[in-house]
Amino acid sequence: MTARPRSEEKAQLILAAAQRVLAQKGYASTTISQVAAEAGVSRGLLHYYFKNKEEMLARVVEASLEPALALLGPLLANSPSGKRMAADLAAAMRVMIQGDPAAFTLTFEGWAVARQSDVVARELDSMFRRFRSVVAAGLVQARAQGAIAPKMDIDRLAMMLTGLMDGLALQLVLDDELAADDRVWASLEQAIASLLGAVG
Repeated sequence: MTARPRSEEKAQLILAAAQRVLAQKGYASTTISQVAAEAGVSRGLLHYYFKNKEEMLARVVEASLEPALALLGPLLANSPSGKRMAADLAAAMRVMIQGDPAAFTLTFEGWAVARQSDVVARELDSMFRRFRSVVAAGLVQARAQGAIAPKMDIDRLAMMLTGLMDGLALQLVLDDELAADDRVWASLEQAIASLLGAVG
């Protein structure tokens, strides 16, 4: 196995530091100096990887999506039934919200900044297109296997599922008690199953 180039390792270290600082402090309160200090690098080196704070947030938002995409594709493709798919989606979201809410927090930071930043707006648009594409591909496969029988076309269904989960996440990252309530997750599972037209 070939070792990654040191520059790539440094880029990953800096990106992880940016994720931590942005998740803790928020975009408005984060400075390039704070991220450089967290990463243990100079401001000059940080600017080699990010032109400015907007580009840094855009890259962090992009990176925060990757684990969700890696999980989502196989989950949708391998669910034996619509009900199982709904249960797995709700469970996966619960793990993310309660175990590592930073991905959602960073996306919400991105939404706020996107109103003033074309760079961040383009990244968010690209991110959501990718996410919906992965969801839609899984739904097409599930429908072909007879696991779901949705009443709307697949692209609209992917958009609705994305909106449902993001809208709920916005509330749950702010309210630990709500996030710990089993009834919330049971209701999410029910809502997803209903949208899917779950079979079996």
